[in-house]
Amino acid sequence: MRWTKYLAGIAWLSSQRGLSAWGLKPFCLKLLLIVLVFAPSAGQADKGSLFYFGGGGQQTISGSLHVLATAKGLYLIDVGNFMGADGANYPWPAEIPVDKIRAVFITHVHADHIGRLPLLLQEGYRGPIYMSRVSYELARIVLPASLRFLNFGQERFYYSRHHEGRKRIPVYLASYVGDSPVTPPNRVYFETQCRQLATNGYFLAGSQRKQLENELLARLAAQVTIIDPGDAPVAVGDFKVQFFATPHIAGSVMVKLDYQGFTLLFSGDIGPEGSPLLPANPRFVSNIDVLVLGGTYAEDRRVALTQGRREFREKLAAWIRADYRVVIPAFALDRSQQVMFEISRAMSANLLAEDQVIRVCSPTANRLLKLYANFVGRQDEFGAYFQSETIDPADFLPPGYRFGCRSGDSANPLGLQHGEIGIMSSGMAQHASARQALLDYLGDPKTVFVFVSYQAPDTPGGRLTAGSDPPRELKLDGQRHKVRAKIYHTAAFGGHADPATIIQIFAATQPQQIFLVHLDKPSIPALIRRYRESFPKAIITVPRLGERHRLQ
Repeated sequence: MRWTKYLAGIAWLSSQRGLSAWGLKPFCLKLLLIVLVFAPSAGQADKGSLFYFGGGGQQTISGSLHVLATAKGLYLIDVGNFMGADGANYPWPAEIPVDKIRAVFITHVHADHIGRLPLLLQEGYRGPIYMSRVSYELARIVLPASLRFLNFGQERFYYSRHHEGRKRIPVYLASYVGDSPVTPPNRVYFETQCRQLATNGYFLAGSQRKQLENELLARLAAQVTIIDPGDAPVAVGDFKVQFFATPHIAGSVMVKLDYQGFTLLFSGDIGPEGSPLLPANPRFVSNIDVLVLGGTYAEDRRVALTQGRREFREKLAAWIRADYRVVIPAFALDRSQQVMFEISRAMSANLLAEDQVIRVCSPTANRLLKLYANFVGRQDEFGAYFQSETIDPADFLPPGYRFGCRSGDSANPLGLQHGEIGIMSSGMAQHASARQALLDYLGDPKTVFVFVSYQAPDTPGGRLTAGSDPPRELKLDGQRHKVRAKIYHTAAFGGHADPATIIQIFAATQPQQIFLVHLDKPSIPALIRRYRESFPKAIITVPRLGERHRLQ
C-alpha cells in the first residue's frame, strides 16, 4: 500500500501537468522522489533505525510519555498525566497512533507517569503493559480511584428527572449496561466531562462507578505482564528489557532496553539515597549508549534524607509532648505510608507512646497502608522491593492507628484532638480532609501543619510555606482565615535524587548521549552545565515536546 501511494505520486509528477503545477525542474523532481520513497512513515522508523520522541515530560516536570520508534512500531515508556499548565491530557496525541503501539512500560504509578493509561485503554490499546509486581498491585487501587478525575473528553450522561433540584444528583453514562433504576421516559441527558461532574452538582452513581472500576481492573489483569527487578532480560518485540529498582516510591524502576546491541536506559524518577524503607539505587558498571534522565532537582540536596527523617521524628515527639494537634497533609500513595513508617520508628525509639493516636483520613491511604503491610510480610514475592529484614508489617498499622476522621461534633467535624496526629490527603491541602483541616484548625495556635512534599505555589500549602514565615492570612473559598497555627515544611520525604546522586549512579556508563527530561525550564542551563562537566564526551540534549531524535 505504501508503494502504491508513492508510485501514483511519481506517475503524476512525471507528467508535464505535474511538473508545471509544482514548478519543478527534472533535477528537483529526482531529489523529491528520493525523499518520498525513502522517508519513514509518520510515527515509525525505517528498517534498522531507532528514533526517540516524547509526548510529555519534555521541558516540563509532569506528563511523562516517552516513545521509541522502530520499523515495527512504537514502544512507550510511561503514559503520565500533565499537571496544571504543563499540557493537555485529552485527546490522546495524534502523533502516537494507538494501532502502532507494540508495548508500554511503566516506571511507577504516580499519576504523572501512569495517569493517561486509562485513556490509552479507552482508545483501544490491547497490547502488553509491563510493570513491576508492586506497581501492578498499587495500580489496582490508585487507577480505579482516579477514574472520576480523569479527562476522557465530552461524554453523555443521564439522571432521573425526579432528582432535579437536589444538591447532588447521581448520574449514569449513556453507555451504562447494568440494570438502571432510571427508566427511559424519566432520563434527562446532558454532556460534560467526567471530572467536571462534581463541580456541577453531579456524581457517578455507585453501580456505574463500580462497573467502570471493574472494567479497568479486568483490562489490567488481561494486559499487564510483570517484570521484577533482577530478572534476566525479557524479549519484547525489538528489544530486550530489564528493570532496576530505585527508591522513589514502592515499585519504582528504571527501564533498560537493548536494541540490536545498542543500549538505552529510562530513569523514570530516581529516588534519593538513604531510604530506610526502599532498596538502594544500583550502580551501573557497563556502558549505556543513551541515558534519558529526570532533572527534577537542579541543585544538590542540602540535608541528607537520614538526618531530615531524624529531625522529623524528634520534632513530632516534641509537639505531641506539648499537646499540639498535628496535621500532616500527605498524598495517599506512598507519602502517607512513608510518614506512618517514620511515626512507628519514633515509637520504637520511645519518642512516642506505643498507643499514640494516628488518624488516617483518606480511604485510599488506608487501603494502601494495609497493602504495604502485606508487601513486607511476603518476602518471597516482594522482598526485592523493600528492606524487608528491618521492617515489620505492624510498622504500617501501629496500635494507635485509627481508620477515618469523622465525628458528630459540628465544631470539630474531623474529630482530631490535641495530642493526636492526623494524616490527611491531599498533600498540598487543595482537597479533601487536608483542606477541611485548614478551615477548622488554621486559627488554632495549638495546631501544627506539617507539609512533607513539594508544594506548588498556587496551592494552599504553597502559599503557607512560600516564605521563611507563614502569611498572616490565607484565603480559602473566598474568605480570609487568620493563620495562628504553626507551619512546618520538611524535605525529609522528598522522593527525587539530586544531580550528584544521579551522576554517581551512571558515572561508569560512558554514554554517547544524555536526554534531560522532567525539569523546569529555568533549571535547564544549570543542568546542562552539570552534566557536561561530568560526561564531557556525551551529547547533552533537552528535547522539546514531539521533537524526533534519531538514535541509530
